[in-house]
Amino acid sequence: MKNIIKKYITTIVLLTTSLMTCLSQDHSSLSDKYVNYRNRLLNEWIVVSSDVEQFGVNIPAVDRRIDSLEKPIWVSWSDGNSNFNHWLGILATEYRLLKNNGQDYQETLSMLLYSMIALERLDLYSEYVLRKYHKTETYQTEADLIKYPDDINGFLLRDDVSLGFWLQYCKHFNSEYGWLIDTKDGTSTYLSVFRKGVIAKQGMSQDNIIYLLQSLAITKQLVDNENISNIELKFINNYIPDYLKSKNILKADTVFFGKWVDDLTDRLVNRCRHDYPEQKIVLKPKKMKAKPSKNHLGGIMSSYWYIMNPVTNDLVAEGNGEDMGVWGNSYGIAEAANFITGKEIYHTDGSDKGLSAYLFKSLLFKSLNFLGQGGFPVPDNIDDYMFRALASIADINRKENSFDLLYLLGDKREVWTYEHNPLILVLLHNAKYSKIYKPGNEFYENDKKYYRELLGFAPFDGPSSDDSRPDYHPFWSSSSRLNWPNNKGNHNRKNVWEYAGMDYMFLYNLYRLVFEPDDFSLPQNRENEIVTKSSQAYPVPNMKDIDAEFYYLPPKK
Repeated sequence: MKNIIKKYITTIVLLTTSLMTCLSQDHSSLSDKYVNYRNRLLNEWIVVSSDVEQFGVNIPAVDRRIDSLEKPIWVSWSDGNSNFNHWLGILATEYRLLKNNGQDYQETLSMLLYSMIALERLDLYSEYVLRKYHKTETYQTEADLIKYPDDINGFLLRDDVSLGFWLQYCKHFNSEYGWLIDTKDGTSTYLSVFRKGVIAKQGMSQDNIIYLLQSLAITKQLVDNENISNIELKFINNYIPDYLKSKNILKADTVFFGKWVDDLTDRLVNRCRHDYPEQKIVLKPKKMKAKPSKNHLGGIMSSYWYIMNPVTNDLVAEGNGEDMGVWGNSYGIAEAANFITGKEIYHTDGSDKGLSAYLFKSLLFKSLNFLGQGGFPVPDNIDDYMFRALASIADINRKENSFDLLYLLGDKREVWTYEHNPLILVLLHNAKYSKIYKPGNEFYENDKKYYRELLGFAPFDGPSSDDSRPDYHPFWSSSSRLNWPNNKGNHNRKNVWEYAGMDYMFLYNLYRLVFEPDDFSLPQNRENEIVTKSSQAYPVPNMKDIDAEFYYLPPKK
């Protein structure tokens, strides 16, 4: 009886909250909310800077804890799964909406360019950081630790938000510098995987790469080649511009975003797969963890699909394939890369046939079929979020001309929603799915209503775990309801968490592109001009005579 009463009360509260939120939409439209989230993000969650090689800039934070005065006391860049995925997705969709509606898109283009270069910065300097951190090499100058062009190889640390960055910009995040922690490369008031995390200077896992491939696919689909002569760019070394020119990504003042995405895709996927004579990863029954090995004796299975740290010559700390997970995703990863680049070159080690392809589709569609006939159902509680993301890129159906994937991704059951995936599928494969997903179609019209109501529930001032707020809603109370839909309903009044709200912004733009593409605009002369986020507002701090490693800038060659 108590449980019934509790469920009844919870339902009443949710209905009341939903009603209040819907009523509030009369006073502030979804677009007004988007603008507020955008201002909030740029003013409090990211440093947008033309100093594109400074560690930490142009990568958004994800969540923060606040005190009773609503002051951030701890700012986090999380585990890297939503940062680039959401931010690049926001910028690419915002760019397309602005350009299609004849609006000024230069600010958006600048931020997209800066964030793409942030990926290049991570690719180029990650090995340098690890060589220095692990003391793997002797050197005369720190610049000797940079190996160009070999280090531009697709291996990335998840972020490079450093102590030097925090010392300069903590006030931008309305936070304090804090005190140095025992590793002497971070403080008590922020968290990044680069600083400490589970593993210090942690490399990307397979889910980071898969989410990044999704946002790169969107970028290629939506962003044109653009002249960047009016965008300020400041480099320390010539490595990145020289590399982009060598690949014909940058010609004169024009950036070819499609070529750029193809090149990044090639690098990222090649971190996940290996070729002979490199070692295979071998799963043996005793430890049930696979490791690269020349000795396959007693192995249950082996694969060339895994992720290595090229400096430590060991598997990356997490999501590395020791559970054969990278092999399990190999069909989807290769299919996604084939679609993005238009090249049929990424299937290796049997990833396009046999067991890997069969299991991928079976687990995605929750059915183990035999000889094209019926089979055994796969338990729903197997979380297939990486399969879904890859399928949305490559349009992976059981049969090529099937539309089943759209209905699978459109599943609205609690926990398994991942609401951005069906919209991404429709955008990337519009010629196919617009035949059935169009105005007047019941599925389309129901989805349009669903997304609009869901966006309406988002608090105007940003997502929070504080359920005492009158605009609190459990659907928008986590780092990202898109990446972690089972994380909804966070309640915490004592240790209140606030979130960047990039999930709302990304989903809103996808909604607009699919359902309401016209009349999109941003206010002119808005307060968050990106130039105010530069070192002009936050001068370079004094880092001399302090016993700490700042990783403020890469060394100049």
